[in-house]
Amino acid sequence: QGQPFWLKSQPFPTPRDPPSAALGGIDRRPAPSGAMAPTAASPSAATSLKEALVRRVPEVRDAAAFRELRRQLREELGGVDALRRELLEQGFVGDDGRLTTGTTPFNVFARLASGQMQQPNMLEEQQHLGPHSCKFVVCSNRPENDEHWESDHPDWLGKASMSRRHRLLTTTNLHWQWFNTLVLGLVPAVDGGSGLAAAIDEVESLKDAALTYASRAGSWSQNVGLFFHVYGHNSVNSLHLHVLDMDALGPTGRKYAYKNCPLDAVLQVLREELVAAPQPGRPPPPLVAPVAAEGAEQRQGQSAALLGGRVGEARSLRLGPGGWAGCLACCLCWPRATAK
Repeated sequence: QGQPFWLKSQPFPTPRDPPSAALGGIDRRPAPSGAMAPTAASPSAATSLKEALVRRVPEVRDAAAFRELRRQLREELGGVDALRRELLEQGFVGDDGRLTTGTTPFNVFARLASGQMQQPNMLEEQQHLGPHSCKFVVCSNRPENDEHWESDHPDWLGKASMSRRHRLLTTTNLHWQWFNTLVLGLVPAVDGGSGLAAAIDEVESLKDAALTYASRAGSWSQNVGLFFHVYGHNSVNSLHLHVLDMDALGPTGRKYAYKNCPLDAVLQVLREELVAAPQPGRPPPPLVAPVAAEGAEQRQGQSAALLGGRVGEARSLRLGPGGWAGCLACCLCWPRATAK
């Protein structure tokens, strides 16, 4: 009997519009009477973890902020187990560890990825993903949101598309480890986690898919921005990459600059964590006790010479009084310095 009630035409979106309205999805199944999807401001959408993360890291626009958010989750907020429990309690994750695709709660990108919802206007654009079309789904905002991308009117600011050309890319893999960049690579293998290397591969694939889409879709500039909204600053609990034409950025795009975390920043942090993570067959860096000030200069020279003999870029390295220990706190140089 026509479209579900939340997709009926309205002159302007309201703060209570569910994500499906913002994205223009067409639901295959009727919604239960009175159903409304949670919004970012509603208690059912914001967990205590989400609120804590926003308070502690109010801006996420670079690798430093993304790195700190992951540290906060791991070391101070209970880790991925605490986050999964809250998602379970709210119904976003099922007992099988997969994102739910029902209408309560309403997870629009999970529904689009699973086929529970479709955007008919995007079926043709899906082909622009090329070889990535089986793994990812390209989504759009509502047509009227695209039309008002230039508007700074209060009715549209924060709701209109962020750019003249703005698409969203989500994954068809609904295991909860992929629900947001905050937990990529952190879910342990015993719980079905794929690890940091697989997380890096997934983000790299997303990047390639997005750039493939932009190059084939037509009318996009070469200045393509790829951004995630990290958990705490997100509005939908399912992974989605914002693909923006930065040569035609609108007021909403500028408004959300504080939380648009670049894909390359996410990759940088994941790669750092992979290098620093213990790996089978790789011995730990040597533990060296601090040395006395007398003779420290000589030890520095010897250590720098050793690194210079193994790694060309380290020839001018000056180590601190701690010798090796002072240099290797980050674990980034050591694997290369000890490589044959």
